[in-house]
Amino acid sequence: MERTWGVDEGLRRFSSAVFHPIGWVMARVLSPNLLTTLAILTSVAVGYCFARGRFFLGPWLLLLAGLFDIWDGQVAKLTNRISTFGAFFDSAADRVNDFLYSLGALYYFTINEIYDIAFMIVAYMVLSSLISYVKARAEGLGIQCNVGVLARPLRLLLLGVPLFIYGITGNIWVFRGSLYLVLLLGVETLVHRVVVIYLGARSADLRTNS
Repeated sequence: MERTWGVDEGLRRFSSAVFHPIGWVMARVLSPNLLTTLAILTSVAVGYCFARGRFFLGPWLLLLAGLFDIWDGQVAKLTNRISTFGAFFDSAADRVNDFLYSLGALYYFTINEIYDIAFMIVAYMVLSSLISYVKARAEGLGIQCNVGVLARPLRLLLLGVPLFIYGITGNIWVFRGSLYLVLLLGVETLVHRVVVIYLGARSADLRTNS
């Protein structure tokens, strides 16, 4: 199996190391799937806050949802409760969470007639889905492709912090610029992963046909 490591894996390992002590405490009282469920419920609150324009509270809840996402994996490892369904549930929850907070932001900027940002949020939602799909499809073919600059933790950081700044200052340009950056890095990540999959598939085909 081809294995490639990138920003995604690096950020996850770093954040896991930083929050490992809290994960150890969580493991004593909560199950991995419960933490994943808490991440979804928190993301519902994030989407609601964004839709109502509460950009001071929303990013803090977004951070909390991200922490739940880190802790569910840590608890699964610490309690030896890693399961196939748990991995599926965690991956599906990530997609649901991304959709919830993106939809909330899309609603807010649409009803406030800030259409360029609304359009970029739609583009981000499509691009984010493609990045996740390409990775999942590659892993189904036996090719690991944790490559590309725009890892999910970085996406949350680049969206959450500028929205927080917008919430306390009213300056939309920081968020607008951050969205441009996210879309640019997203295209790089998608292309990078497609190239890795192509090379991995080609190598596998050569071994099979040799």
